Amino acid sequence: MEKKMLLITSVGLLIGLVVGVALGYLVAPSVESQQGQINELQSQINNLQNQITQKDSQVQTLQEQIGELESLLGPIRKGAWNLVETLEGSSDLITDYFYIAGTDLRINWTWASSVEEYASFSIILYKKGQTIYTEMFLNLQKEGTTFTHDVDQAYYYLHMTTANLDQWTVTVEAWIPQ
Repeated sequence: MEKKMLLITSVGLLIGLVVGVALGYLVAPSVESQQGQINELQSQINNLQNQITQKDSQVQTLQEQIGELESLLGPIRKGAWNLVETLEGSSDLITDYFYIAGTDLRINWTWASSVEEYASFSIILYKKGQTIYTEMFLNLQKEGTTFTHDVDQAYYYLHMTTANLDQWTVTVEAWIPQ
């Protein structure tokens, strides 16, 4: 009986060993499979590093653009009106482009005429690239202030139309929020 038990135990161990090894090969990933996974992970890492490099380049470009805009605008005071342009003349004028960095615009003006009853002064605001005016201020009094709200951050220009004026002054200011 002991021999029989020993034989059964030996055969059982042998069968268990064979089945275990076979299952182990089936379950365990092959070296080729592991190498494939490693290659796939390395490819993903390389792609992510390329994306990081591209984003770094985009950030650098944006920082350069910010620097260019700041040089166009001069020092900016947040939560305040910032002077954009001061203009003077005595006749009609179409200004150069100026950049508005805020969303609200304030235009102050004064004019003088030796024949006030025949004088006229108007300001028309245009956005660069558009032929239709953004705002029109007609037959303005001798002095005053007007506002334009919700303008796009963009380049603009003014067209001053006059009649019988000795001189006029216009200042353009943009509100820069906090």
